[in-house]
Amino acid sequence: MLHRIDFEIGIYPDRIQVTDRRSGRFVDFAAEIPFSTPRQLVAGNPVYFEHALAKALRKAMSGGFILLDAQAHVFSGGAALDDADCLTVRRALRDIGFKTVRFDQRPDDEPPPPLPASLSALL
Repeated sequence: MLHRIDFEIGIYPDRIQVTDRRSGRFVDFAAEIPFSTPRQLVAGNPVYFEHALAKALRKAMSGGFILLDAQAHVFSGGAALDDADCLTVRRALRDIGFKTVRFDQRPDDEPPPPLPASLSALL
C-alpha cells in the first residue's frame, strides 16, 4: 500500500528525531558526524546534517511510500533555527524529495502544493 509521507522532524544538537504523523512511528538518531556547534544548531558543513537527516528518515520509513507531496514539519529542540539553518534544512529536505517544508517558529511561508486529481485517488 502506498502512503503519503507526513513527518515531524525535531532537530537537536547533533541529533535528529523523526515522527511519522500518520502512524506515530518514532526514530531518535544520533549523528555519526557532528553537525552542530555551541552557537549554531546546523553549522559547519551542511553535508553532515543532510547525511544524518537522510539516515534518520530512512529508519523512519517502512512499507511503500510515495514522495509526491511529501510533507515535513520541522522544529528545533535546542537553540532556535536561524535563517541560515532554515535554508540548510529546507535545501536538505528538498534534495531528499520533500515538497512541503514547514517550520514551527515561522509562519507558513509556502502553501502546500495541490495534489493532481489523477493521483489523489491513490491516497
